[in-house]
Amino acid sequence: MKSAGNNEPFDGDDPSRVPVEPRAPVEPQRPVQPPAPPAEPPRPPVEAPPPSPHIDRTRAGSVWVSLSVGGVFLVALLIFVVQNTTSVRLGFLGWHFELPVGVAILVAAVAGLLVMAVAGGVRIIQLRQAFTRLARSRNPPSEPNGGNANTFGS
Repeated sequence: MKSAGNNEPFDGDDPSRVPVEPRAPVEPQRPVQPPAPPAEPPRPPVEAPPPSPHIDRTRAGSVWVSLSVGGVFLVALLIFVVQNTTSVRLGFLGWHFELPVGVAILVAAVAGLLVMAVAGGVRIIQLRQAFTRLARSRNPPSEPNGGNANTFGS
């Protein structure tokens, strides 16, 4: 009897033998690499959002904002005056009088506001005069009738 480890081809007559199939040469196994992540599809170019319409400031809008802020300030000032009703004795240039604390502080604030307004007004007048002189020195009048723009009816 032939042994099962024999490399002879199996002819089918011997029941103790297991058929051995010829083997193909074994290639060394390559390490399994994880699949590459799918390539991202190209993104469409990002377009900038349409520009928002620019609205210029107007004098009316500025006045409205100023009046609104002033109104809020006056309400706060009124609350301050109502809550500070304790009278105090004040003296100014020989005058003596009694006023509630809130009213005295309000009078002082108004006086400071007037001083600031007068100083600012004087400065504005100075700047306008300087600008007018500068403009005249750069563009002297060249009209033959002495600078009178009204030439009709002469």
